[in-house]
Amino acid sequence: MIEVPPCRLASGTQWVLPASKSHLIRWIALGCQGNGALRIEHVGELGEDITHMIRGLESLGARIQISDGAVTVSPRDGKFPSAPRECINMGNTGTGCRFMLALASSIGSVSEITGDLSLRNRPFEVIIDALTDLGCFVSRDERGGFAISGPALPGKVALDLSKGSQPLSALLIAAPSMGVEVEVEIHGGIVSQRYLDLTFAICKSTGSANDLHGSNIRITPWDVTLPEKVTVPSESSLSPIIMLLERLHGVDLGSGNLVDSELVAPEISWLQSNDSGRLDLTAASDLVTPAAALLAIGGGGEIVGVGHTDRKESNRMVTTEGLLFDFGLQAHVRPEGVIEVPGGQTPKSPGGSVKTNGDHRVAMTAMALASLVGARIEGEGCIRATHPSFHQMLMAIAS
Repeated sequence: MIEVPPCRLASGTQWVLPASKSHLIRWIALGCQGNGALRIEHVGELGEDITHMIRGLESLGARIQISDGAVTVSPRDGKFPSAPRECINMGNTGTGCRFMLALASSIGSVSEITGDLSLRNRPFEVIIDALTDLGCFVSRDERGGFAISGPALPGKVALDLSKGSQPLSALLIAAPSMGVEVEVEIHGGIVSQRYLDLTFAICKSTGSANDLHGSNIRITPWDVTLPEKVTVPSESSLSPIIMLLERLHGVDLGSGNLVDSELVAPEISWLQSNDSGRLDLTAASDLVTPAAALLAIGGGGEIVGVGHTDRKESNRMVTTEGLLFDFGLQAHVRPEGVIEVPGGQTPKSPGGSVKTNGDHRVAMTAMALASLVGARIEGEGCIRATHPSFHQMLMAIAS
């Protein structure tokens, strides 16, 4: 537990966000399947979601080096993926876990994969069912860990992408190693569409001919051709938390310059231009917690398209409502995936400690609110998943 005291923030500091985990995880996973070297340059720190992905890939035989401002994937000196010697711990990264399951499906022996308590309690049935339909053995133990063995066989799978687009991204990213054609029938409306578009775009830049058209897709393996160097953007999905700090304290921390990724740009632009109204987060549901806080201290409104966030690090609709309540703010969750937020509210110091439910975005939003009114925050260590130095940076500009 940490105590964040009420403080005043100094203006003029330009906040530096960590590197985008969505871009890095995809590039690193593809880099391990190519024949050359790949240097991935970035600004900002690496969160544990990225480092857990790197360690997991190293367990499968990859050679990866982390240096200041870059991650380098070296040419492999053996088969990749190869059978891991020990259980792979993916920490808190749901994206990385799904990618790792798909990559492990090309290995004939059993691979064991686990994670922290949050990850082991999350649903993975969509990717598990797809790999099972392709002839793999996949099981979960009573603690939520996985055992998987392949190899995957050519076949057909049905994916419900109304619960998240990551299962299709996982099958596509792992296709060069799986080495089989997979016919995919998409069910449900696709959420997080831009993240899926990112996967297809990165794969296409390495030689993939696969494309996303309609509800039926044939995934075909390809020989991964790597560029010598790529540069990834920052984790723009965290910029609403910096915006919240700015509006709470009336300072400028440079949030207007933090959006360098197309993944969340329209929703961030809306938040920059509005403090009330209707915000659709179907394509960017990671923003829901700070967005709700921004509406609460602003003119109010409703957030729609976030029903699937019950599959995140926490049931994020419920934890968002609970977090705001802890700080004396109202938000009302509706069954249809809507959060109604009254406006004109003022945060109050919580009567007791604030729980983060192991959700890094909830924890950072809690710290932002606490910087105005003070609070004791439990489980703050979860911020290491994406922005390990967030609290340290916050306190550095506080007085």
